[in-house]
Amino acid sequence: MHKQFYLGWDIGGTKSAAIVGTPDGQIVARIPWPSQVQRGPDAMIADFLGAACQLRQDYPIAAVGVAVGGPLDADRGIVLGPPNLPRWDNIPLRQRLMQALDLPVRVVHDAAACALAEHFWGAGRGVSHLAYLTCGTGFGAGLILGGKAYQGAGGLSPEIGHFQLRPDGPVAFGVRGSAEAYCSAQALAGLAIWLYPSRFAHQPPPPADIAALAAAADPDAMHILQTSAHAVGDICALLSDLLRLELIVIGSLATYLGETWLNQVRSRFAEKSLDGGHRCRIVPAGLADRLQDCSALAAAASGQPDDAMPDSTSGGDHGPHHEHLTAETNS
Repeated sequence: MHKQFYLGWDIGGTKSAAIVGTPDGQIVARIPWPSQVQRGPDAMIADFLGAACQLRQDYPIAAVGVAVGGPLDADRGIVLGPPNLPRWDNIPLRQRLMQALDLPVRVVHDAAACALAEHFWGAGRGVSHLAYLTCGTGFGAGLILGGKAYQGAGGLSPEIGHFQLRPDGPVAFGVRGSAEAYCSAQALAGLAIWLYPSRFAHQPPPPADIAALAAAADPDAMHILQTSAHAVGDICALLSDLLRLELIVIGSLATYLGETWLNQVRSRFAEKSLDGGHRCRIVPAGLADRLQDCSALAAAASGQPDDAMPDSTSGGDHGPHHEHLTAETNS
């Protein structure tokens, strides 16, 4: 058995999980549960502490990492009211977990945590300048610059979802035409209603239905996905030109919609970027369905001394290693 393990907490708007893993990104134990966010932070923290107590009976934990949506003060580990976590306003999460667990704790924006995980163990190994775009329930960007996760002044997490990308369009973050309203997976239904109200307004289609219609060559669905891909491609061009990135990793939509959608993103990126996209690659998440779990482990690893950090230049087998996966709970 490994001598050192990390404990991670992946906080999602729908589901959460406590994860135990090793410094080389192997997941050895996992307890998932429905988030039930309407209960607020106290109940959700209690859920995690209960799972942590169970997992610590079997594994010696060296550090704890939390991946959570922003806005966030990452320096102090204070959650600043994410839109998908009601009543999580100015919650000193790092302090509360350190007091309860008597362990070092690092709280990281979920997009930055995913960027770290891909940098340590996934598509971004050996890359010093990369961005990760969530393209999931929401739309966030995590940045690795000079081999380090970037955070803004005062520890504040970079935020991109509220930015007005288009002068018109669906509304998200309270902003019409925002990046989140165009680039998230959840945005596909909003785009369908906005582009084709007579067809979709009475029954908003879930993303899976839009993808199925597009695969069957439905012209409206194909246009919806193209609109999404062009918006993501524009964001990629902006980030690549501004930060001179080597790699952009795209999350959920790239996994679920596949190469057809991703190639539209790449084509738009090549059209709009300064050098035609020749210096920066766009790829799906290398960790695939392990990414969310690994992101919480990466948050824990990022708080370790430099000589204890994962070696992002090494390869190796980073496939699933489930030595002891716990049964799903209903906490």
